[in-house]
Amino acid sequence: MKKYNYFLAVILMILFSITTSFAQDKEAKITLTFEKVDSLLVCKASVISEGQPVVDVPVVLSVKRLYSKLPIGDAVATDSTGVASFEFPADIPSTNGKLTIFASIVDDENYKNTETSGLVNWGVIVSSDNSNIEERSFSAGRDKAPIYFIAISLLIIGLIWGTLLYAVLQVFKIKRLGKIQEIKE
Repeated sequence: MKKYNYFLAVILMILFSITTSFAQDKEAKITLTFEKVDSLLVCKASVISEGQPVVDVPVVLSVKRLYSKLPIGDAVATDSTGVASFEFPADIPSTNGKLTIFASIVDDENYKNTETSGLVNWGVIVSSDNSNIEERSFSAGRDKAPIYFIAISLLIIGLIWGTLLYAVLQVFKIKRLGKIQEIKE
């Protein structure tokens, strides 16, 4: 029994050393600032760890969309002051003009995964035109569907039921012919 306990202890020590060797032990803090320089929209992410700016850490910028985050460009490494600057595109659609922007450090060797977000009014407002809501269209339902869709679907349903009715009538006809054949013999 002792032999198995030693074996288990050795396995646990190996697993513990493997998991701790891959762990990042430093934490970083990201601060986002938004500026409009001339006609360019600039987003700056400053990365600080233990009160010092972090150099050469890749920062990824993304925008919140409906189901996930839309990455904006490639990862940018921080400079000697710990700042990563991004030129933000001016054509990202939004319903109210506000965008939630995320800056994150992901899969860095020295620092833990860190993320921060900020809200800014840089979105292009998209308005939907519902003036044709009462018209027939492919995406409409029930009473607003195109007439030929309704006619074709009713024709198909009629053909299916007609085929089933014909098959049932043929079964009764075979049964009747069988009775007539018995009477003649």
